Amino acid sequence: MNRAWVDDKVEMLAVRLGDFNPKSVDSRRFFFEPTDDFYEKLGSGDESDLQSATSAMAMHLRIVPIPTVRYDWGLKMEPEVAGQIRPDFYLDYIQIPFFYVGKKHLLGGIVAHELTHALLKSRCVSLEDSYENERFTDLTAVFVGLGKLLLNGYADEEGGLGYLSRDLIAYCLKEVCRLHSIDVGTALRHLTSEARTLVEHPQT
Repeated sequence: MNRAWVDDKVEMLAVRLGDFNPKSVDSRRFFFEPTDDFYEKLGSGDESDLQSATSAMAMHLRIVPIPTVRYDWGLKMEPEVAGQIRPDFYLDYIQIPFFYVGKKHLLGGIVAHELTHALLKSRCVSLEDSYENERFTDLTAVFVGLGKLLLNGYADEEGGLGYLSRDLIAYCLKEVCRLHSIDVGTALRHLTSEARTLVEHPQT
């Protein structure tokens, strides 16, 4: 995937998810802000705190009902996969391997990705190729305002997460700002130092 692919899919999302256009709402509320208090909840290791943080993210995306989230001791996945969302009667639930307990930045990126799956499912938007669709989900998370969570998580040194490269996530974040006339300084708030570097000093 490259920048041309990102540009093409952003144009697609502008049509399919037009209600997330920050010109239609208060642009100051476009980004979900991962504050210190938010990350404190993700890092506590308490499953109720994890659910509280997830609920805040789901409300930002206007997902109803809010999926449940839980750590799973026995969940085994491929190395590049860190979580999954599954239907449970009428309510989706997110499973996260116990390995990630307390890893706040990684958890933020994981949950953002899985909630974006729920959003895309509710809007009947997907790509045919399953692996491309996972990359598309990362991109969509940025498009709907969860980009700070993804970038903080994917820039984490313990990470190795993400279907899109960190550089493409940073590029997409800036493109969303450009398209919707959001000051890039707004995008830099609540980014880790590693994530800020990706935005301010992109790889060419």
